[in-house]
Amino acid sequence: MTKDAAHRARIAVSALFIANGLSLAVWVPRLADIQSDLAISDLEVGIALAAGAAGGLIMGPWAGWAAGKWGSARVSVVTLLLFAPMTPLLAFVPGVWAFAAVLLWIGGMDAVMDAAMNAHSLRVQKLYKRSIINAFHGYWALGAVTGGLIGAGSAVIGASLALTLIVTAIFTVGTVLLTARWLLPGPDPDSHLESDLAVEDETDQLSMADPSSVSPDGSGFLAIARKRALTPLTATLGLFTVLAVVVEMIPGQWSSIYLTSIDTPSQFIGVAFVASTAGLTIGRFTGDRLVDRFGELRVVRVGMASAAIVLTAGLLVGSAWAFVIACFVAGYSVATLFPAAMRAAAHIPGIKPAAGVSMVSWLSRAGFVAAPIVVGAIANTWGPGWGIACAAAAAAVLVPLSAVLTRGATPPTHLSERSL
Repeated sequence: MTKDAAHRARIAVSALFIANGLSLAVWVPRLADIQSDLAISDLEVGIALAAGAAGGLIMGPWAGWAAGKWGSARVSVVTLLLFAPMTPLLAFVPGVWAFAAVLLWIGGMDAVMDAAMNAHSLRVQKLYKRSIINAFHGYWALGAVTGGLIGAGSAVIGASLALTLIVTAIFTVGTVLLTARWLLPGPDPDSHLESDLAVEDETDQLSMADPSSVSPDGSGFLAIARKRALTPLTATLGLFTVLAVVVEMIPGQWSSIYLTSIDTPSQFIGVAFVASTAGLTIGRFTGDRLVDRFGELRVVRVGMASAAIVLTAGLLVGSAWAFVIACFVAGYSVATLFPAAMRAAAHIPGIKPAAGVSMVSWLSRAGFVAAPIVVGAIANTWGPGWGIACAAAAAAVLVPLSAVLTRGATPPTHLSERSL
């Protein structure tokens, strides 16, 4: 394959990551508007958000089968076409169950697209013979930041949610259709573990079960468990990732509802979500350098201690700007946690890297399902601030729990430390 073809494939995969992040993020700053229009409680919001995560839990195990049958390139494009045009329905749903149903579909298609585009990104990475997958995830974060800015900006100028989502869907679909012809042709390799980049490639698939290690009949968890990958160490790493999900997801996702509850002017409602995703983006682009210089364990502990303190302080101060700063700090601090957990899972003695990573990834999805319900229930009883305080508590627990990263075998040198 020529150098130009590899470069075009890289652009096409980057477009997939950007389109995915943009589609998923653009409506989040307007969540308070959706709640107000539907006249639903915080608990009902939590249930609807959990439905989206449940869709991923249901459909995720089918990603490997779909990519094997039709190829990761085609599956990535088709699933984007199946969920991006559905996002405008969020502006027209008549009630909480319709809201939950749309999120269930979006979450399910996103899980399959996530697995497929990550699998395809690994094919492109092999052409470069060096690590480029972190940059793809950086582009996803940039897409999410852009989506947050569009969502927040649309509220400032008074644009309707429906118009905002329709224009965004047209842009994302058009972008992917224009670049799809540059994706790599032909079937995918049978295994991600064929090259000397295998273990690191596996660990960089942050929040997804490895598509080649989950059975096509939807029994991925049971299949992995039968391989004896469910051990006390993988279970503890699973808890680690669940808590990391809470720190990463809750402050930004619930920010518009919290800021509305403290009478923040409407033009500032979306700023906290943008701050959260911006912090995550910067953290993912700079995390490798921090880990190389200070060590993974120290970075995680300092980051989570900082997140716990700043989130608590932001909620106690009770001002919009204090909370915006707290969201940025939490997003930046949590950026390295998923890669750390995945690397640890790939180096557990006696367990194949694919099985360890898949088990921990699968367990982490429980966080996406449970966290919105728990936060919604707490917010419904004591207020959104108390619900978001769950993220501060999770960060505090992660400080001592991070010791799990040092158990088992010592991970090999990270790709970023090699001569590439």
